Amino acid sequence: MSNFLSHEKMNPTIQDLIDKLELEVLNPGDPARQIERPNIYQIGYELTGFFSYSGEDLEQSVQVCGRKELMYMRTLSEQVLIALLTKYFSYRFPALVITWDDEAMERILVRLATIHNVTLLKSKKDTPVTIRELKFFLQKNFVEEMILPGYTFLEIYGIGVLITGYEDAKIGVAIELLDRGHRIITDDNVLIRRLAENYLEGCNRLDKSVEDSHFFLQNQKDGTKIDVTTQYGIKSTRAKKKIDLLIVLEEWNEKEFYDRLGLDEIYAEFLGERVPKIVLPVRKGRNLAVILEAAAMNSRLKIIGENSAEIFVAETKKIIEENKKMQGDKDMDKKRIGVLALKNQFGLKVITGEKALETTQVTTVSIHRPALALSGFFDIYEDPENICIQIFSNDEFRYLNGLPGERRNEILEKYLSYPFPMLVTTVDTEVPSWFLELVRKRGLILCKSPYKKVSQVIANFNGYLETAFNPTLSVHGVFLELYGFGVLIIGKSQIGKSETALELIHRGHRLVADDFVKFSRDTGGAVVGRAARLPYFMEVRGLGVIDIKALYGLGAVRLNKRLDFVIEMREQKTEDYLTSLHYESGAYEILNKNIPKIVLYMSSGRNAAAMVEIAVMNRMARALGHDPDKLYREGLKKLTDEERKLIEENPR
Repeated sequence: MSNFLSHEKMNPTIQDLIDKLELEVLNPGDPARQIERPNIYQIGYELTGFFSYSGEDLEQSVQVCGRKELMYMRTLSEQVLIALLTKYFSYRFPALVITWDDEAMERILVRLATIHNVTLLKSKKDTPVTIRELKFFLQKNFVEEMILPGYTFLEIYGIGVLITGYEDAKIGVAIELLDRGHRIITDDNVLIRRLAENYLEGCNRLDKSVEDSHFFLQNQKDGTKIDVTTQYGIKSTRAKKKIDLLIVLEEWNEKEFYDRLGLDEIYAEFLGERVPKIVLPVRKGRNLAVILEAAAMNSRLKIIGENSAEIFVAETKKIIEENKKMQGDKDMDKKRIGVLALKNQFGLKVITGEKALETTQVTTVSIHRPALALSGFFDIYEDPENICIQIFSNDEFRYLNGLPGERRNEILEKYLSYPFPMLVTTVDTEVPSWFLELVRKRGLILCKSPYKKVSQVIANFNGYLETAFNPTLSVHGVFLELYGFGVLIIGKSQIGKSETALELIHRGHRLVADDFVKFSRDTGGAVVGRAARLPYFMEVRGLGVIDIKALYGLGAVRLNKRLDFVIEMREQKTEDYLTSLHYESGAYEILNKNIPKIVLYMSSGRNAAAMVEIAVMNRMARALGHDPDKLYREGLKKLTDEERKLIEENPR
């Protein structure tokens, strides 16, 4: 970034090093000399006679000599040692710190250090501790700094977030984030320090060591200030924080493409370090605070190695590959469901055929108990619709045990030659070894259900398959559960459906599907919706794909839900904020069923999430027999002439 101010700082001296680390001075050298680089060098090669050609590490680094080096020096003759050390001390390094006790060796080092006017110091601590303290001291005192005008710095869910760009939006979102319990570091002229590699710290430039020093949030346009400490308390502030994320706010441009995937990372550079950057478009009615909270939580996921966008793309590729495998099938347009999905849905235990689970599919809703087939009547299986899931219980095996061995084998050889997607037994059924051997030989899937009753097993499969194979319709919108109701939010592109849904999820409601919702009719005739593609994921312009389950937990999502009513979001085009008393606008037809629909008009100053909640609660009240419209009209009838006249003279 180019709009920053440099910040000069004096380098530490050798005396500062002595005082801070409480080092013993064996030879003072030049204690006022400034240390030019935050480098530490542990002497080693030099004791063997090898010296770097440039000598840069020696000239610019504080030197450390530990016990291993001492032990090596003791193996050398005094003549060789003095010759090596004489050359070593000819380099102009800031200081040499030793971490051992050896009077004879100390005398040699002191004599040579005095001749060459080199500072020789002694640490009371062992070598690793001394090196660690030296590094800490130098990194702290050699901090590269810069000042960023026009930035606000906050801590959101433990993530340090720099915010810049659109001034009005920046101030507004900072206030709302403070209202939501997050913390501010500073509002303008953020001081950035590079403490170490990949570590930038943002600080409040004002001195926060003074007890009555307050934090302020200032509007750069008119100069007005908000005393954050007074308004929100000391818990809403902190003096410094690691910088994890940069958010750039910009006015919404209809012609601009805003990232909805978030796969490509972009960065801003400060003091040679890269910070992940997100450009968020700002428009009226968009709840930026909720989006910034999601951005911070998503950043935390990325820090621990979970990238929602990459997971989304990987899972999408799997779906594409599965569809490609089906392209050679002449019946590829026919509906089907994987056996693996049935296994997971009903908690089936696989007895044999596990390798075929992912590739085997059910293509019909039929469920059969093979009574006639086990007697040798196979005509029913000439119809492909009857090549379906087969259910076995102890009755089937008792019947087979009663047959002569040759006849039983003849019937089973023929029966198991049909490509049944799956054979399922009840939980208390004992599968004979001769039957299991034949199933394995044919490569079929045999599972055990957790239920005892055959009727229960068949009912479960029938209900699930009938719903899965019913006609479906995909609708563009967001499907949520609010107060137990299944609510589909629709509206034109960019009106704010996903952002409204995100705030509703933050308020404790649950996501079923975002963007494309697949609806079907269940066995009772109700319209049920689920994700048309991958569940749990949501696309937010500027932020990209986020994983709602990972960000908000399992309580924030569900796989499917009955559709109870539809809310259509429309743009408010007039300044008249009063809507018709009868705001329900008929019905929304889906899969030949009329679903009640409500139209809500969106504009700046209106909280879309709150309006959706109120609409749902109003619907819930009507379901419980409370009609507010009817009560309002009845109340109007009871008004006196004088009261009516007063209302007419003072309209809302």
